[in-house]
Amino acid sequence: MGTDKKPGSIVHLGAGALSGVTSCVLLQPFDLVKTRLQQTQLQTHARGMGTIANTVQSIVSSSGVRGLWRGTLPSLIRNAPGTSLYFYFLNHTKHMCLATERRLTNDATRTRLSPTSNMVIGASSRAVAGFLLMPGTILKVQFESSLYKHAGIAGAVRNIWRSSGVRGFFVGAVPTAIRDAPYAGLYLLLYEAIKHQERTIAKQRNVLVPETAVTMVAGVAAGLAASYITQPFDMVKTRMQLRPREYTSVAQSFAKIYSEETIRGFFRGISLRVLRKGVQASLVFTLYEWVLRSTSSREESSPAKLRA
Repeated sequence: MGTDKKPGSIVHLGAGALSGVTSCVLLQPFDLVKTRLQQTQLQTHARGMGTIANTVQSIVSSSGVRGLWRGTLPSLIRNAPGTSLYFYFLNHTKHMCLATERRLTNDATRTRLSPTSNMVIGASSRAVAGFLLMPGTILKVQFESSLYKHAGIAGAVRNIWRSSGVRGFFVGAVPTAIRDAPYAGLYLLLYEAIKHQERTIAKQRNVLVPETAVTMVAGVAAGLAASYITQPFDMVKTRMQLRPREYTSVAQSFAKIYSEETIRGFFRGISLRVLRKGVQASLVFTLYEWVLRSTSSREESSPAKLRA
């Protein structure tokens, strides 16, 4: 993210919302099946209930193909504003860090952030946005699970409030932050590094590569790597949010999963999460940067039209 142009905050919010809604609707089945796999212990896998194919078959047989999109509304409630806020914070912290680096290096022409800055702004932006949208995450996970039968969004909010009060809307906030902040930091660091490397190689070989292709390849590669590294925290987060009486803290949850399911227990649903995150990250950042480029090009062409 090394451009000096500054589309307005509304553009960043709108671009984030568009990318968040699109990825959410297209990839909801991956999230649903991952949640169903993670809600149960590893032992059920031996009885044939933990495989992806059996889980999908079970959902379709009981609810039809539409059942694979269960939880889409709470996902939209969380992801549309969540992605908007993430890119909003990302844009503002990016320009703050770039201004700081220019002062520290005494280089007013600097346009690229250092890897450390990319990691810090990615992690901090995701942590803030994730915490603000934590109630939406709780609703999303419970709607995707078969352990809860809420009668609509309003009914779910009432049930959570009655059983746990305000605290119920922030269960799993710590493992979520521990998962999301490192993921976002690693992702942005890798994403920017891979994009830079792609452009460098293309320039050396005198090959014209479309910017959309550059961002998509970088998004998939960065998403895959960051997802693998942070997967154990995703498992802990899901268990704490679905079975809070059994999984009461981060440390206790890690110990319980490891003692009952070994290290393999932390990687239930890993293939689904890695695939979804890789595709989602690529789609979200590609759409986001496309909207910014389109907006900037229109703004640049407007004065020319007026002069003509």
